[in-house]
Amino acid sequence: LRPVAAAMAQADPAPEEAARLAGAHGPRRLLGIVLPAIVPAVATGAILVFLTAFNELTVSALLWSRGSETVGVMVFSLQAEGAATAASAVAVLTVLVTLGLAGLATLLARRLPRGSLPWLP
Repeated sequence: LRPVAAAMAQADPAPEEAARLAGAHGPRRLLGIVLPAIVPAVATGAILVFLTAFNELTVSALLWSRGSETVGVMVFSLQAEGAATAASAVAVLTVLVTLGLAGLATLLARRLPRGSLPWLP
């Protein structure tokens, strides 16, 4: 999200304002002006996420031992065994738990020192 947030912060508001004054509605401005400006940042963010996830799986596979496997290795193993439904369920649960914890941290952010959460200013 940081590359996209940085691209949005650096974007010149003049083209979007000109489109608004010319009568372009929100979705048209989003698709015609904002989205093309942030596509490189979105691609950069996607690459960073992929590389981080790939690195986590590689390290987990190297450190794997019977009885102690990470969620990434479990999802990969389930997928390799042909249990795509179970792998998808574990992946979705992981995402939901992560989002829930991030939401809880955001709600409790006022009790944390400023700058503790990277997604809040």
